[in-house]
Parts: sequence; structure tokens; C-alpha cells
Amino acid sequence: MKLFCAYAFTGEDVEVLTDRMRQVVDTLNSNGHKAYCNRFDEVVDELQEKDDIKGIFSEAFKNIAASEAVVAIITSPSRSIGQIMEIGIAMSQGKPVYLFEHKSAEGSSYLPRLVDQYFSWKSIEDLKNSLLKI
Repeated sequence: MKLFCAYAFTGEDVEVLTDRMRQVVDTLNSNGHKAYCNRFDEVVDELQEKDDIKGIFSEAFKNIAASEAVVAIITSPSRSIGQIMEIGIAMSQGKPVYLFEHKSAEGSSYLPRLVDQYFSWKSIEDLKNSLLKI
């Protein structure tokens, strides 16, 4: 299945975020999926260098349209407007949304009630094991 990976960027440690998302993509791909993450997209890198926020979201929405489902990685109770927009776009297109929420974020939003499948995780190993369930 072609999967779009949604994650929070603002306020995150870029190295930790990049490592986590690399493991997410690798785990999904090892399970027969084709995972897209804009953290590893040269087009998005160029848009970020230009501070082209509208272009970044346009690219994200285009890639969501080309995907069959969205995998959303929630790491904290902090809200990510961009990630919420990506989830909303997927829902508006009738695409399944798989939510992987860190234990620290449990109960902080209604997102688990909106998505198609919900998983809770507390370590990177938990996250990877949960990812293998889709």
C-alpha cells in the first residue's frame, strides 16, 4: 500500500525526528508498503530552503492524493497544525488514517476517535512493532 507519513516538525529536535521517521519508513517498507515521508524528499528540502510554506503544503497534499492511506505519528500532546491539516485532507479524500500516538499524548485530543486505526506506543520498538500491524 502507498502510505503518506504525517509527523510534527515544528518544535521537534530535527535529528531525533529524522531518525524516528527513517525507522518508520524503513519498517513500513520492510512490510511490503511504499512509504513516502517528505523529510526525505529533495523537492521539499528546496522548498524549505526558500521558506515556501505554501509550496511545502501543496507538495504534501499532492502526495496525500497519490497515496492510499496516511500514517500519522504523534509524539507528544503538542498540536501540529500541519499534521492536523494532512489528516483532514486524507479524511476528506476518504483515505484510511492510521494513528500512532505516544503514551504521553493519550487523552490530549479527539484524533483517536476520528481515525480508522489507533495504536499507542512508548518506545521506538513499540512503534515499529505497531507499524507492522498495518
